[in-house]
Amino acid sequence: MDELLGYVGVHGQGLGHAARAVALARGLLEARRDLALLFLAGSPALDLAVASGFDAMPLPPVPDRPSRDGALGPAWRWYASYARYLRVAGAFLRKEADWSRYRFLISDSELASVREAVRHGVPTALILNTARHGFARDPLSRLVEGFGNAWFARLAQRVDLILMPGPTPDWPNVREIGPIARPFGRTREQLREDFVFRKKTILVTAGGTAIGRFLLDAAVRAFHELGRDDASMVVVSGPRLKATPGPGVYTYGFIPNLQDMILAADVVVTTAGQSTVTEALAAGTPVIAIPPKGHAEREAIARSLGFVHEDVHRLAPLIEEKLALGRVPPRETDNADAVRHLLEFLDRVT
Repeated sequence: MDELLGYVGVHGQGLGHAARAVALARGLLEARRDLALLFLAGSPALDLAVASGFDAMPLPPVPDRPSRDGALGPAWRWYASYARYLRVAGAFLRKEADWSRYRFLISDSELASVREAVRHGVPTALILNTARHGFARDPLSRLVEGFGNAWFARLAQRVDLILMPGPTPDWPNVREIGPIARPFGRTREQLREDFVFRKKTILVTAGGTAIGRFLLDAAVRAFHELGRDDASMVVVSGPRLKATPGPGVYTYGFIPNLQDMILAADVVVTTAGQSTVTEALAAGTPVIAIPPKGHAEREAIARSLGFVHEDVHRLAPLIEEKLALGRVPPRETDNADAVRHLLEFLDRVT
């Protein structure tokens, strides 16, 4: 059987896009044994892809959004940095990518690879959180963001397939999908034994960027304020931050199977990243979602769960409330439907 080679592009800012791409790639490989996938990603997404068992080609790193004390800086600064990233990554892909041998691209929001695939006439599927950004809070940022949204809309309408949660734009290539999460490796009881979670466990995760420092510090202060001998806190600081261990506080950096730790925990405190929230809901683990101020996507996710940025100042009572709540009914994910759409896309490639 001839192999069908394809690229999987992943937006390299944070780990959420990589987690979703890994989940979908595993589903595709289970359904089609003839596939061979090569990830295109910058760090830290690259690290998660490799740790999950995939081959990968490193892209230049995507710039972090500027932030201070948990609040994003002017959006225009990040858009300027991202435009430079697109130029550098595009030049790299024009030199290193083999668009004649790799016959399709599936991209989770990695736009440099999408632009090059479209230029080469390579069939492309794009997975998105949203079709339009809304980060701008000042006149210059609104102007720059408007140009960026218009540029993206033109590019997106040239790809073969777009998968995204609702609400979706009225484009013929868009299919609405539900939440995507990586499957859990073992049962909760087995995972608690593996991770040596002996007490009520509060998991704090900052994601793959440096924005989450405000939440790590606030969560540790809240834990000490609670003074509960029957609880411990596990801090996963991610690849860009460091956390200091202390009495009852255990620290980790990069965890490739964070979904398993989420299932094993009793409460998850997160910066409201899409993948972490989805995995917590799928696990039935109570979640506290505190978004960075000004991060439109994460603020919307947090609002849907009843949280706002200012809740960072009342973490101790929120943790007490969630610990008392106990496990909640797990929510279903929609991996199978998204994989079905991608398989139909691949059928057209072949």
